[in-house]
Amino acid sequence: MKHHERVTFSQARDIVEHSVDYLTHIRDMLDDMRAHDHTQRVRMLLDTFEVEQRSLLGAIERYLEDADERLLNAYSQYSVELPAELSGPDEPLSTLSLTQWLQALNQHLLNMFKELAETVKSADLRTAFATLAQQVESHERKLSKEYQRFEDL
Repeated sequence: MKHHERVTFSQARDIVEHSVDYLTHIRDMLDDMRAHDHTQRVRMLLDTFEVEQRSLLGAIERYLEDADERLLNAYSQYSVELPAELSGPDEPLSTLSLTQWLQALNQHLLNMFKELAETVKSADLRTAFATLAQQVESHERKLSKEYQRFEDL
């Protein structure tokens, strides 16, 4: 089974649209997990993470809608190794395994935005990708805080 695939983007819009698709798939996976029988603590954390993940998805979607067309249409050839398919966390699901799984998936997005912020030639694109990386980092801090809150209960 192939775990990663090389994907090449040619415009900033392609990269952001890929991010939206990627986050949508993660959101759908979180939603599907809710149908399974989990402990009360896992269900509560799953609900919280789903809200946070929807918030990140909404922020990236709003960026795509509101960003300057000139910026989105800018040439930005970039190749990256991305997960070929996303699999769910190990069962039985615990608060720790759920947190680690979600953070590992979001890490791919964070790494991509950070690398782009460091390597693209356009200053406007560097700023845009750095901002998106900061958004994902902020999201990761929220997930960590929520996990810690549930562990403290």
